[in-house]
Amino acid sequence: MQAEQRVSVRQMKVLLIFFIVGDLMWYLPSYTASAADQDAWMAALLGVGLGIGVSSFIYWFGSRFPGMTIIGIHRHVLGKFAGGIFSLLFLIHLLSNGSAQIRVIGDFMTTQMMTETPLRVVLFLFAAVILISVRTGLTVIARTGQVFFMMFMLLFTILILLLIPESEPSKILPIASHSAADIIRGGLFVVAFPYCQMTVFLMLFPLLEEERLSLKQYMVPVLMGGAVIIIVVTLSILVLGPYMTQHQLYSTYTMAKKISIGNFLQRLEAILVINYLLSTYFKCVITMYAFCSGVAQLFGLRDYKVLILPLFLLIFGYSYVISTNVVFFNSLGPAWALWEMSNVIFLLGFVYVIHFLKGLMSGKLLNS
Repeated sequence: MQAEQRVSVRQMKVLLIFFIVGDLMWYLPSYTASAADQDAWMAALLGVGLGIGVSSFIYWFGSRFPGMTIIGIHRHVLGKFAGGIFSLLFLIHLLSNGSAQIRVIGDFMTTQMMTETPLRVVLFLFAAVILISVRTGLTVIARTGQVFFMMFMLLFTILILLLIPESEPSKILPIASHSAADIIRGGLFVVAFPYCQMTVFLMLFPLLEEERLSLKQYMVPVLMGGAVIIIVVTLSILVLGPYMTQHQLYSTYTMAKKISIGNFLQRLEAILVINYLLSTYFKCVITMYAFCSGVAQLFGLRDYKVLILPLFLLIFGYSYVISTNVVFFNSLGPAWALWEMSNVIFLLGFVYVIHFLKGLMSGKLLNS
């Protein structure tokens, strides 16, 4: 690994928080409410609890192979050919996620704010910003995250405080009116987005300046991100109600429009948009950096930066053709959640089972 690409534990924690919050505020309240209605807050609590378990498994998996990225782990456990196939599946997953995050920004801007602007223009500009950032390297990305982190937390806190007077506790009643299956189904959306997506950090953990990230240091941003998820989902139900949360494409943006302090302090949804763009930007940059470095490692390239221009053209085109319109794109959520969870099961769980069985077999051979 290049020395200039190292990051500190503090910087990694900031990147973890940005990644977990990421683009969840765009659509996660709608997904959970569609499954559990006014019990979406219970689904969020359950999902965060299960998600902490998933993220702990990802950390534990990476710690079994210190100093190795997931590309190296696949090659080490499965061999060059089978490991290359698994790594290729992982890279396709990263490319799809990064392109989807760019499309989320494009759909929001062209349907809510700049309705006369062609979608391709927004996608082109945002993809260009992402790839320019990726080219600067992980150290610059992490330092930029540190610069914007306090502003992000301040704006989020202001937004939450201003929305509390607009909340109506009666909107979450009756409590637990849905079956356990509905609440679990809503919770699985939280598990998939974003906790199952945290496999991307298996490309970044070997780049730490310190020898390793302790479990305690890792869990602090995971818990903070989980708190944000619970707050956002609960406030969406309290302010908008289950029906509006479920049927609004950008329910949290609609929620921010309801802020009104004495008919003077109004139209503060711009605060929310700034936070949306910041968190989604960092999540997309982290994903695309992991993709570029993964491709370079898989194919033995000396420097991932030679991939920047072709990758820019690729994600610009992919983000445009990934969906015909915003409604269809939003309907992909359940299938995409299953894909995220299956990646953890097969690309991590299955690989570790093979590693464990190989260890048992080699131990038996040595004992014989």
